[in-house]
Amino acid sequence: METLTIIAYALILYGIIAIALAYFKPNSIWKIGKIQGFVQLLGEKGTVVFFTLIGVATIAGGVYLLLK
Repeated sequence: METLTIIAYALILYGIIAIALAYFKPNSIWKIGKIQGFVQLLGEKGTVVFFTLIGVATIAGGVYLLLK
């Protein structure tokens, strides 16, 4: 397996995890200081939107690398 393929799969997995984190909000992860910093800056909905956009962007990057 080529290096770019491994990176593409890792990006897709990261994007799925980011989206799952945004929608399921597990307490053990959601209460981490860095995420709470985002919540204070962007609000609860803004943080969910931010993580969703990051997830979609990384999935799109992974798909792009697979199709390249």
